[in-house]
Amino acid sequence: MTKVQVGQLNFFDLGCVIAYSIVSEKDKGSDYLSRFTFIASDYELREIDLSGIIKGTVKELREMNLNPRPELSFNLDKLRDDVKAIFIPDGIDTGGLQISRCTNPPYGLEEYIKKRYIYWLGGSFGINWRNQLQEYLNTNIQEGKPIGLWSIWFGWSEFEEMFYKKIELSKINSCNFELLDQKDCCFIIE
Repeated sequence: MTKVQVGQLNFFDLGCVIAYSIVSEKDKGSDYLSRFTFIASDYELREIDLSGIIKGTVKELREMNLNPRPELSFNLDKLRDDVKAIFIPDGIDTGGLQISRCTNPPYGLEEYIKKRYIYWLGGSFGINWRNQLQEYLNTNIQEGKPIGLWSIWFGWSEFEEMFYKKIELSKINSCNFELLDQKDCCFIIE
């Protein structure tokens, strides 16, 4: 993606669409607190974790008989069975698509999202992630029941103008999702 500033406009060349935003004081060197991304719907969605990270307990890790066993700074056999653990195999791409129920939303989320079911949308936002998201949407979205993909900066006392775009499920492509890690936006997938 290419970003070019012309006067008071930022132009984003996304390869398949050109979008723009007005340059604000926030774009001129201020730091944002946090960007969060969500998927929201009026019906439950399937949770997914394609991060490659293995989560479980120490007992479950021992039972996996990892070969070769990872070198650790502590003895895995001396830890209690119920201790929670994560394992990231060497060479694994940990940026895969993750969708999990949002049980602890950031303060102010209700100002944006009014849907009953809200999920965290995580991952690296690279081309592999965007392809995984496209496949997930094609597989899990119910016909005639739209969902929203949201990207929101939290931590500012003022709201940034939200970019909204409706996209037909049958016309989705991975280029549609490039703005999710760059600006406040909501894509309504129908």
